[in-house]
Amino acid sequence: MLGKLLRRPYGDAQGRKGWFTPFAHAQPHVVRHYALTLPGWPRFERPLRIAFLSDFHVGTHTGDMARYAAIAKEVASFLPDLVLFGGDYMNMQPFGGGRVPPRIIARTLARMMGRHGRFAVLGNHDYIYGEQEVAAAFRAHGIAVLDHERGTFAFGRHAIDVIGVPDARLVRPQAQALLAGLDPARPAIVLAHDPMWFKDVPSGPFLTLSGHTHGGQIKLPGLGVVYNGSSAPLRWSYGLIVEGGRHLIVTAGLGTSNIPLRIGVPPEFVIIEVTGP
Repeated sequence: MLGKLLRRPYGDAQGRKGWFTPFAHAQPHVVRHYALTLPGWPRFERPLRIAFLSDFHVGTHTGDMARYAAIAKEVASFLPDLVLFGGDYMNMQPFGGGRVPPRIIARTLARMMGRHGRFAVLGNHDYIYGEQEVAAAFRAHGIAVLDHERGTFAFGRHAIDVIGVPDARLVRPQAQALLAGLDPARPAIVLAHDPMWFKDVPSGPFLTLSGHTHGGQIKLPGLGVVYNGSSAPLRWSYGLIVEGGRHLIVTAGLGTSNIPLRIGVPPEFVIIEVTGP
């Protein structure tokens, strides 16, 4: 029923919006920068530079294909060592067109290169569309998709793990086991689509990166964020969170869900520079 309503498989490579075109223009995005010194990480000759992008929902906005091609060029200008994709590539809004197939999305995002690797996890919208097709499209374009898996890259003669925890709105035991098994002597980046997983990340040399919340997508004057679409507490909705010596960054992402509207929370991607003490 849902698949019929959303007209899968998608086949519009241009992501045309039809009658919805005037109502779905994206706000200008911003680039958020974080510089972190993390306990237990090596002191690199220069910081590891990570480009982190999430919640694309490609096709939710008018002109998204040209928009994401321009963002790919902008990301490249930062010369990232590592590119991480946090999930929710598909547009699952039940109205307004923009039905871009996974292979076109993957081809566009593959323009973003990391000198030491690229990793992705899927988000709940990708599972709704069909996780196997989305993952296959990304892998065909040279992007490693971590499905409750561990990836590794080398930087400054040190091995660093990337732990991939996708979100299908299910608490899977393999995700809990993966996080419980983190080595306290080995630096790792936990790439978890939903920040709810931060509660399961133990103390150690671990940096958790998440999206999913869109930073609340709508931030009301005097009230702030009132809903984040996650079981994570509202204080984990956006930005850098440090609790008990553990570090989490939640990005507001680049797209929208439900309606193509943001209030007080502009779209963004994140550049993170990390080193040890």
